[in-house]
Parts: sequence; C-alpha cells; structure tokens
Amino acid sequence: MPLNITPPRFACPAVSVVIPLYNAEKYVGACLDSLLAQTFQNFEVIVVDDCSTDSSCALVQSYAEKFGGRLKLARMKKNTGSAGFPRNKGIELSRGEYIFFMDSDDLITPTALEELYGQAKKFDADVVQCEKFYRASDEILNDAERKKNLKPWSYLTGEKILVAEPLVWENNFEERIKFFGQRKLIWNVCNQLIRRDFTADNEIKFCDIVAEDMVFTICELCSAKRYVRVPNVFYYYRQTESSVMRGKKDLSRLLRRQVKALKTGIKYIDEFLSEREFFSRRPDLKYILFDTFAGEVLNGVTGFYAQVPAPALDDLLQKEFSDGNHKTLTTFLFSTVNSYRLQLIRAQQFAAQAHQRIAQLENEIKRLQG
Repeated sequence: MPLNITPPRFACPAVSVVIPLYNAEKYVGACLDSLLAQTFQNFEVIVVDDCSTDSSCALVQSYAEKFGGRLKLARMKKNTGSAGFPRNKGIELSRGEYIFFMDSDDLITPTALEELYGQAKKFDADVVQCEKFYRASDEILNDAERKKNLKPWSYLTGEKILVAEPLVWENNFEERIKFFGQRKLIWNVCNQLIRRDFTADNEIKFCDIVAEDMVFTICELCSAKRYVRVPNVFYYYRQTESSVMRGKKDLSRLLRRQVKALKTGIKYIDEFLSEREFFSRRPDLKYILFDTFAGEVLNGVTGFYAQVPAPALDDLLQKEFSDGNHKTLTTFLFSTVNSYRLQLIRAQQFAAQAHQRIAQLENEIKRLQG
C-alpha cells in the first residue's frame, strides 16, 4: 500500500513524477532535490520501491515534509528486478494529467517540468518526446561548473535528423514506424511527458524485461493521436560504475535475459497491435517494429558469439524457444538470433580468406624477387 505522507497540496496535479527505486541511497536524495528545485510546482512524486535492502526508503521518507504532501512511497511485494513493474505501479497510483518518469540516480534541470508541460498543453499532445539529454559521471554532476558546461548528447547520429523546433505527428502511423525503423527516434521514457489518460485508454503498460522502454514507446507510437518531438534538453543521465559493469555477469544468464526480452517483447507488441485494425491491413509495418526491436536487443548479445561455442549457444537457444507458444513469432525470433551469428561467422570466414590471400600474394612477391 502507498504511504500518503500528508494531504496533497493540489487536488489534481498537472504532472505525476514516477520514480522506481532500488538500493539508491547514494543518489535518490539528489534526484528528489532536483524536483524540489523545479520552477513548476504543480506536481506529485510517486516513488515505488522494488524491495530495497539499504536505507533508500528511509531517505525518501525524510523528504516528506519538504514536498508538503506531494510525495508518495509505495512498495512492491517482491523484487521484480527491473523498472517495468514498479513503473506500472506508479502509473496506477498517479493522479496527474501527465506522467513523467525518472530513474532514482538521475537529475533534471530546474525548468524541466515547466518546459515539458508547456509544450504538452500548447500542442494538446499525448506524448512529448525530447531527443537530446546530458550524460555524465558522479564527478561531473557533483561539480556545478563542469555540470553547467555539459554538452547535449543523443543516441541518434547526425544533426539533420534532430528537430530544431517542435514537430507534431498527427495520426501518421506509417511515417512514425518507418522513421523508428531507421533508428531516427530514441525510446527512453525518461525523455518523455505522457498524458495519463492516453496510457489508460490504450492499455499501455511496461513489460518486465530489458528494453521495456522500447516496447512502451512502440505502443505509444502506434496509438498517439498527437506525438510531439521537441528540441528541449533537460535530463541528466548519471553514468555510475554499476551501469558500466552491468554486462559483466554470467554469460548464459545474460543470454537468457535477452532471449526473454525477445520473446516477451515481441509477443506483447504483436498482441497490442493485433487489436488495431490498421495493422491487419499493414502487417509489413508490424514486422518493421519486430525487426527494429529484435535488432536492438540482439545488439546486447553480439559479444556472446565470440565467447560461447556454437553448439552450446544453439542448445541454449533451442531450449529457450521450445515452449511451443506463438510458433510464427518463435520461428521469427530464432531465425533472427541465428542470422546474427551466421553473419558473424561469414565475416570471420571472409577475414580468414583475406588473410590467406594476402599470405599467398606475399609469397608470390618473394618468389618473384628471388
């Protein structure tokens, strides 16, 4: 059950800030401080704890008086291991017109909510999405001068595909999906402001997988009447040691996690889109989304192919894909995963052939010179 600290100052807040929490005692205070510093104050904060084992919850509760009744703390019954389900819980508890997601170790600029809410109201948007953000280490974020001089960053490449002024997409699903399929749109939900009724009306929720942001954004793209891209920059992603070390775990465990993401994510996307008549007429667009999602998830496992013997990898994939449900999707996923490995093998074979040819030419040159 959520912990309502004091009666809320605003009967119906404009924005609900949802923050999943797990063992972030070192950072969550700075995150909440950045919210207290907002020039726009008509918001509530909903922190959802995923069974932290440190003092994170106590630290959040110590901020109750500072927020004057606008802070809620909820706890998951058991640890879910990802941000997806805690975010869903936060959506359920929210009362705001719009929802804004933050990670517990990140920060926002003082005018972030004012800028986002202003854009949302100006364009009557279901989703407002920003393409650039700041990313920095603890050392930089703790230094006011260095933080002030940070340059905006984006996963996207090439300034030509970034908006310089607000761009409104209205009911143009084909254009959005093709744009997304060309990797010209970021999918981090922390860079979005989302109308709460829009998520409820379209039953958009997070999956309990890695890349849950991407699945959520795909559902938004395929549902929003007005999806607005803006050039604002307001979010600080903190690069911690844990984020750098995240991939250095047991290989089979990591591969199972990525395969689960493929299976669960594509099943969710398929079921979500099957309820929309537009996609029954345009299955080609659905498979653009499948390919884009699969490609992104598989980017995280390409290193396995050089570290896991092919027979062992095939055995693992066969076991993961042997549940018999959604056979068409299972075939698609297995073929996609396998094709990435085959592409790598072909590249290795080509390199070996090239080296062999170079050696032959060098021997021929020596023979002619001799």
